[in-house]
Amino acid sequence: MAVHSKLVFSKLLSDTDIKKRLAVPSAIQSSLQPFNGGHALIFHFLHGTRFWPVLYSTRRKGYNKPVFSGRLWRNFVIYNNLNVGDRFTLYRVQVEDGSSYYMVEVGREIDFLGINAMAYGSGSTAEEHVITHHHQAGLSLELSLGQPNVEGADNSKSLLPANQYRALPPSTFSL
Repeated sequence: MAVHSKLVFSKLLSDTDIKKRLAVPSAIQSSLQPFNGGHALIFHFLHGTRFWPVLYSTRRKGYNKPVFSGRLWRNFVIYNNLNVGDRFTLYRVQVEDGSSYYMVEVGREIDFLGINAMAYGSGSTAEEHVITHHHQAGLSLELSLGQPNVEGADNSKSLLPANQYRALPPSTFSL
């Protein structure tokens, strides 16, 4: 079944986005579920293989900026190990049968071999990272980085003697 995704919005996460609420651009409010006279609803989006519920709301009075907030938003942030500077991207996915759903990608912008790319992981449980570079409409280059998974291989044997390895600071591998 064919699907088509459309970018709804994308933003670099700030300290407030991580600790309290993610401000949703007012201009895209019509692209999201309507409040139907209320000021809040539970919004679901797909991230990885799981649908996440988050509180999507506006204030009752005053500044009506829509936000993802509350305990459900913080659960998503904590479980997926989101950090300031990560890019949050929301898509609306249209399925051939007429149904639709929302999908989120969260990644870190990196310089990979001189190419500005996005590194996507599945959060605190990630054993693999995917680096994607979108260089033309409809085309992308993906590189998966992860532990080799060769059945029957003896992974205890090293290609280099132990004295030839050197420790790298943890920040070297942060994506």
